Amino acid sequence: MTALPDASRNPVSHQRLSVQRKLLFSAIVCCLFFGTLEVAARLTAAKPQDGRFRQIRELVLFLGTQESDLMLEFDPERFWKLRPNIEINDPGNSYWQGTVSNSLGFRSPEFTLDKPAGTTRIVCFGDSSTFGIGARMDDTWPFQLDEQLNSSFEFAMTSDPRREGSSPRFQVINAGVPGYTSHQGLQHMRQELDRLQPDIIFASYANNDFWTWDNTTDAEHADRLQRFSLRQTLLRSRAVQLLDAAVHPLNQPASQEWAASATNSYFIPNDNWTQRVPLDAFHSNIEQIADLCAAREIPLILVLWPDQPLADGRWSIRLDYHEVLRDVAAQRNLAVADVTAAFQQNRPWSVQSYVPNDIVHVNRYGNQLAAMETLRVVSPLLRDRAADQQLAAHEPAGHISR
Repeated sequence: MTALPDASRNPVSHQRLSVQRKLLFSAIVCCLFFGTLEVAARLTAAKPQDGRFRQIRELVLFLGTQESDLMLEFDPERFWKLRPNIEINDPGNSYWQGTVSNSLGFRSPEFTLDKPAGTTRIVCFGDSSTFGIGARMDDTWPFQLDEQLNSSFEFAMTSDPRREGSSPRFQVINAGVPGYTSHQGLQHMRQELDRLQPDIIFASYANNDFWTWDNTTDAEHADRLQRFSLRQTLLRSRAVQLLDAAVHPLNQPASQEWAASATNSYFIPNDNWTQRVPLDAFHSNIEQIADLCAAREIPLILVLWPDQPLADGRWSIRLDYHEVLRDVAAQRNLAVADVTAAFQQNRPWSVQSYVPNDIVHVNRYGNQLAAMETLRVVSPLLRDRAADQQLAAHEPAGHISR
């Protein structure tokens, strides 16, 4: 039998084993080090979230209270969304009051995703002006529009013959979310249109698109979330999350200092930062929103919302964005609910309807003006829809409408 070589008598073999032992020992030490670091990080630090989500939480805390900070949760496609079943009753909080969201995450009374037979469902997508910051749920313009439609004698006489006795003739759903841009609104519609089965859509954006939060656009933030799969895998480690937050400070803004700077940039834009949605991207987003609705044959109504300067007939940075909305509407033959014009026609009363120390959000009376304008614009669409339904109900069986 041939004897096996003695590694101790072979310098090369002995050196190879020595290197292997050192590598193994180094690997064990590294594993222990990073394992200890990870455990320590998980015990001592909260999990950092996506940049835009952290930013909106800082702004909500800056403008509201700790209680209102609980109303939003992370969403990988639209950065954040409303948590379901949120009720806020804080007398010292002027921005968030009462019912924030129902069990489905909408600022509306409870409803079922399956639309009742014979009910016309209108969904209002938008930002905080649709959501109704500074107003209770039943003061918002979508809620008031619902009341006006369902109490209308005209539409009571022309309701859908398929409607069940207990179901409403009209159902207006408030899909507004505070802080949303047209980028987020587009993603929101992509998620919800088929699920909600709307018959008519309102879309109200432009209040946040021009806002500057950092040197990155919403689209770039979204691309960062989608593109770096390895980074996302690594970021499952709490230790790597903390390191990432240190390397990218804009992803984790200094709470009060950053929130104050971002709030100020709403009134005087920070030239060192980038608009969340620049004008050309805004145009593209509105076009894509229109494409989504057209593909499903859902009428789309664009809403022009006024800030306080516009309501008073003065210049506002929103004018350029409103022009884009008008251009898209003209090119695609879309209806426009010009709430800005309605406010200007009702000065000075409308100017005084804004929430104190706020140039965007209005009280019940300002929302009433918006509800009246949206009712004016949606009524012809509803009359045409009712006429078609009545005609279809009286057609002989097997008849093909031309």
